[in-house]
Amino acid sequence: MSVNYKCVLFCEDIRQEVGGRVSLMGILGNKLLVQDFPLVFPKLCLFIEWGVVKENLNVTLNIIPPDGVQLSSAHPTANIAAQQGVISRSMIVLTNFAFPKAGEYIFEFIVNNQVISREIFLVEKYNPNIPASKIN
Repeated sequence: MSVNYKCVLFCEDIRQEVGGRVSLMGILGNKLLVQDFPLVFPKLCLFIEWGVVKENLNVTLNIIPPDGVQLSSAHPTANIAAQQGVISRSMIVLTNFAFPKAGEYIFEFIVNNQVISREIFLVEKYNPNIPASKIN
């Protein structure tokens, strides 16, 4: 298998533009401070850049929640066709996605039944008593 995984960006919306351009709206970092749970996103989008794909790939997203958290058992999948010399991208849209409680949520990318990357998305309860200078 020859796949060049480059990056994933989490955001609130992905828009297809004229001329093949893509706009990402509400880009999120890998850590969210939350006032209340559950934190529900009408759309939680993942924009993945693979680089040049030399063979057809089957991509599956597996989300591993913190202990004690139940998420949907759905595992979105996509097929990526080889396109020599062209950067390949995947866009995954999770509708009404909820983070039920604080913790580390691991977004695992599986290509042709092999885990190729794990991205940690940390969701924490906001504590107004901690000075802003102490928040990383």
